[in-house]
Amino acid sequence: MHLAVGFMPTLMSLTALKSRAMRRGVWHRVSPAARALIDAAILYLRKGGRIKSQTLVEALQKAAEEILRLITPIRIIAIILGRILAKTRGVEADEERALALGLQWLHNPLHRRLRLADAAGATNA
Repeated sequence: MHLAVGFMPTLMSLTALKSRAMRRGVWHRVSPAARALIDAAILYLRKGGRIKSQTLVEALQKAAEEILRLITPIRIIAIILGRILAKTRGVEADEERALALGLQWLHNPLHRRLRLADAAGATNA
């Protein structure tokens, strides 16, 4: 899932992301490496630095994606997954149906999800 596709690591975006994660209570569930990277980038940008390294930008985008994944409500994730599942099965789904499909998918164990994905891929191929 690419939640942070258009994310650019600026001082304002990183501080907003960190404060939002802290308000939602997920900052301490973020991996220590991602937290340290974001904190270091904020300190560096506050001192007037510029982030030029593409590798660092990609690492910050992955850290932001991890935070956004924790921040995003499960309902929205379930609706998105449900719409994707409905599309792969060739079924039209409104928001309620997409929510139901997505929640069913999320509540399946991982080994069952993989079998369902393989079966859906085999029928569409």
